[in-house]
Amino acid sequence: MTISDPLPEARASWGLLAERAASEPDPRRRANLEVVARHVEEEVRGDVPALMATLVAQPRYEIWGASASTGPKGYDAVVKWYEDSIAIGKNRLEFEIARVAVDGATVVTEGVFRHAYTGAVLAGKATRGTAELEEHAWYAVEYRALVVWPISREGLIEGEHVYVGEPPRVLRRLSAGECPHLGPVDRA
Repeated sequence: MTISDPLPEARASWGLLAERAASEPDPRRRANLEVVARHVEEEVRGDVPALMATLVAQPRYEIWGASASTGPKGYDAVVKWYEDSIAIGKNRLEFEIARVAVDGATVVTEGVFRHAYTGAVLAGKATRGTAELEEHAWYAVEYRALVVWPISREGLIEGEHVYVGEPPRVLRRLSAGECPHLGPVDRA
């Protein structure tokens, strides 16, 4: 497992979440925002133990919409899901958050996820934007999503309820060195 600090481009993408946490006067709502911000950062860093420390003992993930995944359920399944994500660099992402809502038990974030995927990975997904994909080439993709983060009384995330609004949209083929904050650390 490779742990890396998020590059400024990635960190800036969830800036609204951090700003909202910093300006929240209610301690419970601020703590909820902070645990979600910490979770996102640890995911992008690829630090599974630190990420799992933001979650309840048996988290449940639910994914709806334009995704083949239904989400992992339980500690071991969530760990494996993140480890698999890290293996292909899916964790190194942008989450350009456009809207944040919070109350005493929930945080809601809405925005655009951006990733770097190979043509081979995209071949197994319903995509929009490019008819021909080269198996070993890297592509910038994005999709709109809304994430509901239920928070336990103890201040830990109970899981994620992800509503994927569209299949990944291929933006362009990436040239060497372009968007180094997306995909695996060693992406060529």
